[in-house]
Amino acid sequence: MTFIGRPNPELAPAYAKYYFDRTIGQEDLLLALEKNLDETVHFIDSLPESKADFQYADDKWTLKGVLLHIIEAERVFQYRALRFSRKDSTPLNGFDEDWYVNHNNHDQRTLQDLRDEFLHVRRAGISLFKGMTTSMLDEPGTANGTPNTSRNLGWMMIGHAIHHCNIIKERYLVDTDEAF
Repeated sequence: MTFIGRPNPELAPAYAKYYFDRTIGQEDLLLALEKNLDETVHFIDSLPESKADFQYADDKWTLKGVLLHIIEAERVFQYRALRFSRKDSTPLNGFDEDWYVNHNNHDQRTLQDLRDEFLHVRRAGISLFKGMTTSMLDEPGTANGTPNTSRNLGWMMIGHAIHHCNIIKERYLVDTDEAF
């Protein structure tokens, strides 16, 4: 099956290995994307509204800022995956996640709104990946001066969401009954 296969760290930025490691034990990209979708939506549903604007330090994002960052990174990863899978060899720029969070209006959003947006964006990503062949998944491209593939980007989406949900659990929910 097309979607069976782990990421290739040799065709990925060095930081991606951390995200890949969050997905160890999973082999099917589509199943992993769908499982992580369910887990992430369930997690967002469990977040207390009282923590929505909480920052664990002055220079850190609010919980809503973290959630919108997950969504925006998904969009960037999906766009890169689309371009690479279509053999578009144009090098893509990186993006400054702090700049995006500082200009994305997350403070005017609700947890429910962010949950729904994550659901829609991830479903769109799953649809994108479903239409790819093995060669499309493994077609290399360049973003931020580093090679990558669509398959790697799919696994990065999962690991990135897991990473930030863990940060929320460890740093945002420590003084609540909702901590996992």
